[in-house]
Amino acid sequence: MTPTDVGTDPRAATAGDGAARAGRAAPLPPDERRASILRAVRPVLLERGVAATTRELAEAAGVAEGTLFRVFSDKLSLIGQAAFVAADPADAVPDLDAIDRALSLRDRLVAVMEIGLARIETTMRWMAILHEIGRVDPRPQAERDAAGRDGWAQWVQRQTEGEAQVRAALERVMGPDPGLRVSTARAVELFNVLLVGSSMQLVDARRRGVEAAPVDPAELVGLFLDGVARRT
Repeated sequence: MTPTDVGTDPRAATAGDGAARAGRAAPLPPDERRASILRAVRPVLLERGVAATTRELAEAAGVAEGTLFRVFSDKLSLIGQAAFVAADPADAVPDLDAIDRALSLRDRLVAVMEIGLARIETTMRWMAILHEIGRVDPRPQAERDAAGRDGWAQWVQRQTEGEAQVRAALERVMGPDPGLRVSTARAVELFNVLLVGSSMQLVDARRRGVEAAPVDPAELVGLFLDGVARRT
């Protein structure tokens, strides 16, 4: 499942030179091409899961099907890597950093809550896709078990590193702000409790087939900043 090195083929270099002479954009370096494909196929995978065809994935990425298999060993490898990267918590950092710091603390936190709720919703879908891959993986069980152990170790490391980056981004969005009566780090911890807790409540309701009211980000931020006790 390791991508092949598409940059060592002399024919590729010759083709690239020819494209440059013809006035076309030069091919992307292998790592950039791989990252571009993984991002481009996300909408198709979120809609179709492992049922997505290589043709659909190639069209989404704007490349030929043969190009996919020069970068990824097979379709399941492509889908698995796309899900693995998309579920990385750090993927939300650019959106968090783009929040306007001139907004009030309340409005900044509503924007954070909207991003967070959407991210958790999407991450749950990526997790389901990874489970789908496990069900249809044609490799022998021993090979699948070994790959699963390695993949889990990578997953834990990626999640740990990504969560640390998200916490740092949240601290940049939150403060320091005179409206906080606790440290910025503590405020981030409490905010995450509310965000994750409300998301898991929705997930559990769906699992049980119970109709759940949609979460209002502004209401959650009001709860976070103002509490529920009547002020005297």
